[in-house]
Amino acid sequence: MSFEDLLGLLAGFVGLPAIILSLLVRSRRVTVRLEQQGLLIQGKVTFVRRRSATENWISYAFRLAEGPERHGVFTEPSSPDMERRPGTSVDVLYLADAPQHHMAAAVGGGLTHERFLLVAALLVGFSLLGLFVALHSYFTS
Repeated sequence: MSFEDLLGLLAGFVGLPAIILSLLVRSRRVTVRLEQQGLLIQGKVTFVRRRSATENWISYAFRLAEGPERHGVFTEPSSPDMERRPGTSVDVLYLADAPQHHMAAAVGGGLTHERFLLVAALLVGFSLLGLFVALHSYFTS
């Protein structure tokens, strides 16, 4: 394996996960801001689609006093006790200074802390494994 090949592998195994991780950190920061500083508004369910036997995909819309109608999507467990229908209300959190960032409030939308840690750990593991394999291959050939 040449040194250029090693650099390419290192860029792939370290650079790509680093970019993905930075996007995840940004998404998590927005979720935390929404949870801590988000303003509550009533939105309307616009569409419900059964995604699987255990999960529904719900589209919603809301409008602020000024500005266009905003749309979003969230998933929630499918349950006979809680069946959302188009036209019913849904609580939405949005940021006053950045209303393009919003999420359904009751469902715990956004990137949860647990999901963030799981994906981050998988990315770091992928990077370390790829780094180890690339360096091992380089130094043994």
